Amino acid sequence: MWISRFLLAVVGGAGLVALSAMLTRTAASVAPALSVGGPTAQDSAANGTAPAPIADPEARRCLERTLDAFQPGRVAWLEMEIWQKAQLPGCAYEAEGSYRLAPGQRFRLEMHTHPGKDEGTSLSVSDGRTLWQADRPVPGAWENVTRLNLSNLFALMNGPAGPQLRNEFLQRPHFQGMTSLLIHLRDRLLWAKSERLRQPSGEVIHLVGVWSKEEALRIVPPEFPWPAALPRQCHLYLDAQTYWPKRVEWWGPNANGDNVDRMLVQMEFRNPVFNRPLSDDECQRLFAFHPGETDIEDRTPTVTAEMTKRAGELAPRPTNR
Repeated sequence: MWISRFLLAVVGGAGLVALSAMLTRTAASVAPALSVGGPTAQDSAANGTAPAPIADPEARRCLERTLDAFQPGRVAWLEMEIWQKAQLPGCAYEAEGSYRLAPGQRFRLEMHTHPGKDEGTSLSVSDGRTLWQADRPVPGAWENVTRLNLSNLFALMNGPAGPQLRNEFLQRPHFQGMTSLLIHLRDRLLWAKSERLRQPSGEVIHLVGVWSKEEALRIVPPEFPWPAALPRQCHLYLDAQTYWPKRVEWWGPNANGDNVDRMLVQMEFRNPVFNRPLSDDECQRLFAFHPGETDIEDRTPTVTAEMTKRAGELAPRPTNR
């Protein structure tokens, strides 16, 4: 499992998700029992070679259009279905679920994982006052439950550094729909290819991102070969009409030592619905969480300490006169 956690940590750092935290939690709960099959038909459709790390201005422009179209000021309510699949050494699974976003820092991300014959659920949910995260095997009760008091955190954000602190905190996964994912993809990777493709579902814009030379050297020193199952290219598919990010793929070398990239992790964001308000009763149901009789880890003190330290780093430095 260490290699899958290492992969997902790197992917999360590059912004595989606003949803990357859920992906990491899901994978960490999967027993390393499935074997990784051979390349899929979609794998075979690509030659596995990453483009050279030379920026394509059109790819950057497409990402900027996407960010502009789905910024929080324009999408206050969001509903979508999520599908993901990972094929890694010692960890292969599929999962599907849903994401709901509402004003006031409310969201619900629920994923159901199918590793072989086992099944489990991972949940992240916020009613704007408390953020809960939990896992549940099927059958079974909630476990690994954590709680974060958002009201306490937001109360810290009243000083000079408050606006920036709040912005940084809300850039964490889940709170702003697809915005966090898109910002991290734009900023962390060098986007080296753009093209338009026709698919059965319609025309898409296909973008390919890679690590810059400097970032690649930081991740893997030149004296070492690129590790198997570590991503080195990202494929992003945008709807050509709306710029909705329909699909994200992470590719890296296979474990057989041939150094040819294959698909490692893939995610699809399906059937989005924008700005359709939910009823009060539906919001009460979706954004509430009842853990039952289980241990709860309160992460409020830890995150409060982190935010207090960050506030000190952002505070204006006194000038000597």
